[in-house]
Amino acid sequence: MQIDVQSRGFSLSRALQRAIEGEARQYAAGCANVPAAIRVRIYDNNGPRGGIDKSCLVQATLPRSSQSVIVSHVDADMYRAIAVAFAKLTRATRSLLERRRSKRRFVPATLSQTAG
Repeated sequence: MQIDVQSRGFSLSRALQRAIEGEARQYAAGCANVPAAIRVRIYDNNGPRGGIDKSCLVQATLPRSSQSVIVSHVDADMYRAIAVAFAKLTRATRSLLERRRSKRRFVPATLSQTAG
């Protein structure tokens, strides 16, 4: 699994990098299909002025289908923004995989059944 992390508007600290990698590993461990790649973009929209402006955008590319799941969260605390974004990613991925499974289970009745 590849993890691509970029920060916009500030430099990425070692602690933030570790927090993101930890969330990504936890996400991958909970998935039936380990994602092929995870892209994380973190932003500080207001810079040093503060406020609810720390945002985290996460994109996970799932194997085989090459489908992507994209989520984001904005918060006053960057660590909380990261944690909530990965929680949303987990829910969205499970929902996508469940929809895929339910489509595979559906078998339409054949029209050529003979009456006995």
